[in-house]
Amino acid sequence: MKFTVKHVMKQSARIGELSHIKADFGIKMETPLVLLHTQAGHIPHITHEVLKLISKEPQILQIPLVSIHNYYDAIQDYDGRISEFVGSKDTISYITLNDPSNLTRQGHHVKEMVPIFTKNGKVLYDSQKYMAMINNLKPDMYTLLSDGDTNIASSQKRITKSVENTAAFNKQCISYQKKSSNLQDSFVIAPVVGGYCLKSREKFIELILQNDSFVHGYLIDGLHNNGPEVEFIPFNEVELVVKKVIDNLPESKLRVISGCWSPVNIIKLVKCGIDVFDTSYCRILTERSAALTFSINENDLSEAYEINLRHNQYAEDFKPLLLGCQCITCNGYSRGYIHHLLTVQELLGSVLIMIHNVHHILRFFSKIRQSIRDECLVDLENNILDQYNEFQCQKIKNLENENK
Repeated sequence: MKFTVKHVMKQSARIGELSHIKADFGIKMETPLVLLHTQAGHIPHITHEVLKLISKEPQILQIPLVSIHNYYDAIQDYDGRISEFVGSKDTISYITLNDPSNLTRQGHHVKEMVPIFTKNGKVLYDSQKYMAMINNLKPDMYTLLSDGDTNIASSQKRITKSVENTAAFNKQCISYQKKSSNLQDSFVIAPVVGGYCLKSREKFIELILQNDSFVHGYLIDGLHNNGPEVEFIPFNEVELVVKKVIDNLPESKLRVISGCWSPVNIIKLVKCGIDVFDTSYCRILTERSAALTFSINENDLSEAYEINLRHNQYAEDFKPLLLGCQCITCNGYSRGYIHHLLTVQELLGSVLIMIHNVHHILRFFSKIRQSIRDECLVDLENNILDQYNEFQCQKIKNLENENK
């Protein structure tokens, strides 16, 4: 797999291209793009068959190792690739350590190891065990092992330990990568840690750039501990760190960031130069029965930034989730019907919301790419921000009315 920068805006937002994918030189994917977040290789609430109805374009499945660890023994005996193991051989696989939609527990540190928390409890991974698992999975893309357990409240001691551990992991994983015949064609992404300490970030980047020739992209790690709280991180908290990291990384390499970032912050991160995100935001929205309904194009007749289908106001609403949307859900089901499904706890309700949310976020990224080409990303940003601010103001008014 190969990444090439094609176009850069004045604000540093850029169009890139992933090519030479799965030995098929005809498949190309433009960035900025969004990875399809999965749990154990399946998008929450959506089957592989339904995914093909949502999008005919090639997609990258983000598969957290924590979600497939319980299949460890079976994977050791399996001779195929992870995409085949999860039943989606036509997609591109990308292995990460933790699940960005679930809060990662802090602490539990062990020297030269990283803990993950599976359904059956804590499991420790060192570089050897991690790379042996990656070697068996044979992913198209994967992230090197990282101690990214830092956030804005982390102490300098924790940040320093994170830098030391991840630098050692990086060196050990690259050494394993060089010797593995299974991973010679894999797209390697190195995590960049250092918390919110700019000097620690600079120090770490100096260390990992020694192996830059073996790395195809970089993940900005250690900004948060994943989970729904990422949606509400103010952009000004992460802005300096993100810009500092990007300024010190090679321009030719892919830039990745994970987490449940809101559409407003996604555009701001794109303007900083980030190339790849994930759809974990769609999952947390669906879990709270919310659908993305902000307008992307002129023909989107949006009434709100998002709507919550559990609210009684939608009980007899026979409109689609978003007028003008062409997803399966909006073409065949009404808000009132989905509200009914949620009320009676029918699983189809979440399925229909998730289908719409994934379709909407894919359209959103398509619009981002077009806006970069047309040099009008600021217009899209202002449009989304206005809708978001209006939505927040309406929420406050509703709360005030309820309290009267």
